[in-house]
Amino acid sequence: MPMETYRLELRETETNGIDADVYADDVIEESTRVDYEAHDIEPPESRDEEPAYSEEVTADVTTLDLQYQRDDGGFEFRLLGDRDELTRIRIDDEEWNLN
Repeated sequence: MPMETYRLELRETETNGIDADVYADDVIEESTRVDYEAHDIEPPESRDEEPAYSEEVTADVTTLDLQYQRDDGGFEFRLLGDRDELTRIRIDDEEWNLN
């Protein structure tokens, strides 16, 4: 496999959650969705703009796996390639004003 650049995008959705998508050449390769309600979390009633975060990584992998975990203070998203961690992004509740 040749080296490929992957873009992990996290963004809050209008339906009270976080969409996490991994893109390669603008095509979604992996995706997951976090529902705030499932974690007893509420976003603020209004925002000027929905929070988002994006990070790119280049790797030579055959499989991708996008995982997330919840702890007391936020979410941690991990992108694995051939079972090795390619990148890790943490979204703190405080940073995104989640209650």
